[in-house]
Amino acid sequence: MSKDTEVTLLCPNECKLEADFKIGKISTNVLEEELIAADSIILQGVTLWQYPFIKKSKVPIIVDLYDPFMFENFEIDKDSPNVNELHLSSLTIILDQLAAGDYFICASEKQKDLWMGMLTAINRINAKEYRINSGVEHFISVVPFGIPLEKPVYNQNVLKGVFPGINENDKVVIWGGGIWDWLDPLTAIKAMHILSSRRNDIKLFFMGIKHPNSQIPLSKKTLDSISLSDSLNLTNKFVFFNDWVKYDSRQNYLLEADIGLNLHANHIETRYSFRTRILDYMWCELPVVTNGGDVMSELVEKHKIGEVVLFNDENNLALVLESLLVPDVLSKYRTGFKEIKDIYSWQNCIVPLKEFCLNPTKSKGSSETLKVKGLYNVYNVRLQKLYKYILKGEFNIILKKIFRNKTT
Repeated sequence: MSKDTEVTLLCPNECKLEADFKIGKISTNVLEEELIAADSIILQGVTLWQYPFIKKSKVPIIVDLYDPFMFENFEIDKDSPNVNELHLSSLTIILDQLAAGDYFICASEKQKDLWMGMLTAINRINAKEYRINSGVEHFISVVPFGIPLEKPVYNQNVLKGVFPGINENDKVVIWGGGIWDWLDPLTAIKAMHILSSRRNDIKLFFMGIKHPNSQIPLSKKTLDSISLSDSLNLTNKFVFFNDWVKYDSRQNYLLEADIGLNLHANHIETRYSFRTRILDYMWCELPVVTNGGDVMSELVEKHKIGEVVLFNDENNLALVLESLLVPDVLSKYRTGFKEIKDIYSWQNCIVPLKEFCLNPTKSKGSSETLKVKGLYNVYNVRLQKLYKYILKGEFNIILKKIFRNKTT
């Protein structure tokens, strides 16, 4: 974007990255000042709730809907006695964005159908917008994460013969990215238990179990994974849990690995997910083994860059992994990467967003938005504190503030 527009990136922390554009720390004062000169603003997550004055500005608001986090939260909160109230909190944040946005971007055509349905339900997609463009491409577009144009450069030996317990000639199955509650690392660990009974050269490496934000604790699924691996006597022998990997070093791990693994359950989060870890596998031309049910598995099958395995079936996974990890078999999966890397190059992915930012406009149909009773007005809470409460897990405080007037 910075090649064609003047970009300012505002972060919640002090960012020390070097870039050809302006980077600052977000605050009310900084954001108010930047909005004076801005032609458009891109936001996601809880930013609009933290800084609600954005909605009153005359600057066109671009909402990044890449992450339908209300589905992730079903898994995170499913054991909470307040799961229904927590879901309403997530849904309200989403609806607030849908009501305020002038242009929306998402990660896939499947996601686009979801968001178009929700936008239609609250009358954001309406007769006025339809008259402008019957396909509403001016209003919502697919702008997924992309793959770098630059080829990955291998500049450090990090796994084979270096990482304790992983030998130089071992075959490494890598889990690239965090272990979140909506994923299925347990089946992977059970498959390793099966393989370890007949092979000692296949290793499973979790690239990062700790969130880079130190305020966010280990997920329940991470703790369950470590516990299962320990109970099967696999930890540091066949299964390895790494803390985290620096972003600009991740290619070294992926280029040394033999298979990139992605496993998830068959639920609604999967259907609308867009696993960026698989884009990294594609970038490094690493054959992929994944479950089905999402757009990424469709790409894996279409371009023949890996195999799709059954849900929650460690025997099937073990069989597939072992069948792939033999001489010359993996090479046949590497021929389909060129086409897919062209499709998902950043310069191609960003085109709809760039076109809007070069000629940003306020939505013509925003005044038609329907207010959903019981969602927009039920929460009497200082919105700028909501995110901090969520990070600290202080849901009792959130609920107390949200529902203090529930009986009135």
